[in-house]
Amino acid sequence: MERKIWIGIGILAVILLIFFIFLYRPAPTREQLLKKFEEFEGKSQEMKEMGYDVTKAEEFAKEAKNFFEDGDYKKANELLKEAFKALEKAKIYIPEKVKEEARVKLSQVKVAALYERVTDGIYYLNRSIDNVINILKEIKTDFIFRGGWRWYPIPESPYEKSDFFTQDEIEEATKKGYTYWHLQQAMNKIKETNMIFCGAIPAQRLNVKERNPLTGEKFTYEEVEEMALDPSKWGLDMSKEELQSKLQKLLGFRKNEYFPDITNPKYQELLLSWAEKQIDCGVDAIWIDMLFSQARILERLTGDPSHYAVRESYEAASRIIDKIHMYGYKNHRKYIYVGTWWTFVKLPYAPPSVDFVTVSPTSDEIASMKMDEERWRRIANDIRSKMGAEIPIFVFIDWGTSSSPMAVFSQKLSSENQSELLRTMNSFFSKEDMLFVYPIHGGFLGQDAKILAFKKYRIYDALAPEFQTYDTIKELAFSNA
Repeated sequence: MERKIWIGIGILAVILLIFFIFLYRPAPTREQLLKKFEEFEGKSQEMKEMGYDVTKAEEFAKEAKNFFEDGDYKKANELLKEAFKALEKAKIYIPEKVKEEARVKLSQVKVAALYERVTDGIYYLNRSIDNVINILKEIKTDFIFRGGWRWYPIPESPYEKSDFFTQDEIEEATKKGYTYWHLQQAMNKIKETNMIFCGAIPAQRLNVKERNPLTGEKFTYEEVEEMALDPSKWGLDMSKEELQSKLQKLLGFRKNEYFPDITNPKYQELLLSWAEKQIDCGVDAIWIDMLFSQARILERLTGDPSHYAVRESYEAASRIIDKIHMYGYKNHRKYIYVGTWWTFVKLPYAPPSVDFVTVSPTSDEIASMKMDEERWRRIANDIRSKMGAEIPIFVFIDWGTSSSPMAVFSQKLSSENQSELLRTMNSFFSKEDMLFVYPIHGGFLGQDAKILAFKKYRIYDALAPEFQTYDTIKELAFSNA
């Protein structure tokens, strides 16, 4: 019994000693604090020069200095710790002057051309990047829209030795100009022009296997499936399997392809890596397909635009835009434009920091060869009420299914009617202060398409004999330039 008492006393003594050490730890000396201040100032200055906003950290450091000068070294030390923590959380600060100069340049775009992808000519049409640049220069292009498009994983180069891609996959990607090496080579030449180059990534699709092109991290089928959107995560009355099945049918996915969850940190990192890799290759802008679609889907499921599932999805999508801006400036001292579809304006939240929005005519408008004026006035009002009068609005003919606007445009309208509609749209959108994006190359014609570019490609091309709209586009571009 006596032995147990002594053991208990010993344990209590140890606890009290630890408590005393932590509670009454001696304050650091003046010399130690001066060294910490010096370390903070060096790190703070370095981060400031890199473009980080260190204002909060400097406020803590200033307060710490005041306590230091009053002789309260303990309190000064505590505040210095907070200052260092604030440095770790600091975000890139993009100077207003940089943003304004970028906005001015974007506002001066007169001719935008859709050319998806600038590197695929070696496969489809025996067009070199020099040929592509000459085509774009000929119509005085200021903005190349969707010039790089990432739909499934992209090999690093034709020479990649990989345990992710098979040799056949690398050879096929090389044949189609679908490697980051091809994009980098193209950007080296496009940089010599004054054209703004916009790459593009999808926010609506995860492949059966994925890879982060920056870190090389690989994701298995099971890991991809874990990143898929699951409405039951927010307690909604629909299973993950049911939602994914519906979205797979709607979007034309195979069963092992998923609609991702934008609030999933792993997926956020993966999505950002696709954009960041294109930025490293030299692109000037990123267009993100269906970035806010998750928020819209959950709005329909809940019937409540203010539901926390909708809000979390909207805020997560907005942060993606901010992080792309920060990455571009931090790593390349460059303001990267970010754009997406316009429909986020229908949700009751603060506007994201997008630089431009996109809209498409409907299939019915294409078929009737007439724009629905009331619809377009409503869209313009919704966008400008939320984003301000100066937000650039780009209009392009969208695609995806066999009944999409591009499928109707290419399959239902004769070459002459296509040219006539291009003139109509160019005039109409000019009056509405929107920029019509000329369809030079790119756009899926539909799986059931019978009229194919150059008799064999399900890709729209304005120079193809089946469509012959390039001369019309050149005429319209010259009138706008």
